[in-house]
Amino acid sequence: MEKLKKIKIELYNLKTKARKIFKRGYEDLTMLIYYHDLKNQFRLLIINANNLLLLEKEITRAEAFRIMNTRS
Repeated sequence: MEKLKKIKIELYNLKTKARKIFKRGYEDLTMLIYYHDLKNQFRLLIINANNLLLLEKEITRAEAFRIMNTRS
């Protein structure tokens, strides 16, 4: 099992030089999408209430916009 990483979301964009373009929270989980201009990359992050990174995955532009446009 992959080791969970403690993450400070405020510093994530400074470390990766990406900017947060979307955030959605539900109960104790938060989903964030970051975009890196120079690499033209979208990243999906899922974190829990204790700021433990549960998932970090590169996604396509289409996937990012589908997630952002989905109503819940």
